[in-house]
Amino acid sequence: MDVWPFSEPILYVFDPALSQQVTQDHSYPKYRGLIPFMIHLAGPGDMVSSNGAHWKKWRTIFNPGFAASHLMTLVPLITDECQIFIRKLAGHAQTNEVFRLEEDATRLTVDIIGKVALDTELGTQNGENEMITAFREQTHLLPNGGPLTFLKMWSPSGIVKRWRNSRIMRSYIGGVLDQRFAKEAQVANGAPVERKQRKRAIVDLAMEGYKDQQEDGGQSKASPGINTEFKDAAIAQIRTFIFAGHDTTSSTICYAVYMLQKNPACLERIRKEHDDVLGPLDSTPQVIKNDPHVLNKLEYTLAVIRETLRLWPAASSTRTGEPGFTVRDPKTGEALPTDDYLIWVVHYAQHRDPDIWGESATSFQPERFLPENAGKLPEGAWRPFEKGPRNCIGQDLALLETKIILAMLLRRFSFRPAFDSLEELKDDGSHHSRDADWRRGKQDIDGEEAYQILLGAAKPREGMPVRVKELL
Repeated sequence: MDVWPFSEPILYVFDPALSQQVTQDHSYPKYRGLIPFMIHLAGPGDMVSSNGAHWKKWRTIFNPGFAASHLMTLVPLITDECQIFIRKLAGHAQTNEVFRLEEDATRLTVDIIGKVALDTELGTQNGENEMITAFREQTHLLPNGGPLTFLKMWSPSGIVKRWRNSRIMRSYIGGVLDQRFAKEAQVANGAPVERKQRKRAIVDLAMEGYKDQQEDGGQSKASPGINTEFKDAAIAQIRTFIFAGHDTTSSTICYAVYMLQKNPACLERIRKEHDDVLGPLDSTPQVIKNDPHVLNKLEYTLAVIRETLRLWPAASSTRTGEPGFTVRDPKTGEALPTDDYLIWVVHYAQHRDPDIWGESATSFQPERFLPENAGKLPEGAWRPFEKGPRNCIGQDLALLETKIILAMLLRRFSFRPAFDSLEELKDDGSHHSRDADWRRGKQDIDGEEAYQILLGAAKPREGMPVRVKELL
C-alpha cells in the first residue's frame, strides 16, 4: 500500500511463509519509526528498536537472566506477588463492585518485573510508585492512533510532561542500580558484607555477562560497582522490560479469564487440571514454591494461554525493508521488492485467518495446542512473541508468570464482564485503554465487547471491566 506523502509505502504480511522470510530467513532491521516512540518509554539504545551490533551486544548480555533454568529460581518471588493479587480480588468480591481487571493485573505484573529484574519492591499493588506512575502516564502521551496524535506529540505541555516522566524513570532505576551494586565496591575495599542471601536478579546476571564480554574483548575486567555504559544500558533495558512485560502478561490474564468464562467446558477442564496436578487450592502457592517444575505438568493451562495469545496478540512486528532485497509470494511466486518499505507482519490477521487455521479460526479451542496435536498446527503461524533472532526475550517469563497466576486464580473466583456498568468507573483515575464512545450503548467488534484498543500495545477495551465472585 502506497500512502505517500503521509507515510512510506507499507508491505502488509498476512502469511506465515512470508513472515518467515522477513523475520527468520533474512531478519530485516526493526522499523526505524519505533525509535521516536520507544525513546520516550525506554531512552536511547533499547532492545526493541535498536539494530546491529548494539542490539546483539545487549541481547547477549541479558539473555542469561531470561533462561528457563534461571526463571525457575524466581518462582517463589512471583508466587508471593500473586498472593497479594488474590487478596485484592477477594476484596473486590466482598463489595461486588465493578473494577477494571487490567488495572489490577498491570500492577501485579509490574511488581513481578521489579522483583525478577531488579530484586526491588515497587509496591504498586498496595500503593503508588513514582517511577511506574510516570511510566504509565508516558504511554498516554505517545501516539496511539486517532486524530489527536500530532497534538499529543507536539503540544508544549506534552513535551514537558514526557521530559519530566523520562527523568523520573531514569533517576529511579539509576538509584536502585547504584544501591544494588554499591555492595560490590564495599567488598572490593574489604568491607565485611554478607552476600550469600542476595538474590540473583536478571540485572545481576547481566552485569556478570557484561564483565565477561569486556574480558573476552581484551579489556581489563570492570572494577566493582557499576560503570556508566552498563548503567545507561541497564536503565534502558529495564524500562523496556516494564513496557513489554506488563503489556503482554496483564492483557493475557484479562483475555484468558474473559474467554474461559465464555467457554465453560474449557474452564471446567483447566480447573480439573489444577486439582489433579496441584492438589487443594489452599496449598497451591506452597506446592508451586516447593517444586516450581510442577508447572511444566500444566499442559492444558499452557494450551489455554497459547490459544488466548493466538486470538488476542498484544503486538505485531514491524521491520524496515532494504534495497536489493525481495520477498517471494508463496502462492504466486512473485518477487516483491522491499526497498525502503515499512514491512508490517500482522499477527492478529494471521492468527484469525480461516485459510491458515481452518473453519475454527475464530473459535476458542485450547486443545489445538496440546502436545498430541502439535503436528497438526499450521507451521509458523503462531507468533505472538515473533520468531527468529528478534523474538521476545521475555516470552518464557510471560508464560511462566501467567501459568502461576491462572493456577492460583481460576478455582477461587468467577468473573462476569461488566461493560454495561462503565458509568460507575468514569472517575476512577486509572490508566486504562479509553474508548471515547462508550456512552453510546453496547459496542463490539466481531461480536466481542472486549475488543482491543492500542495503548502502547493492544489492550482490552476500557481495561476489561468485571465483577468477581469468590467461590469458596
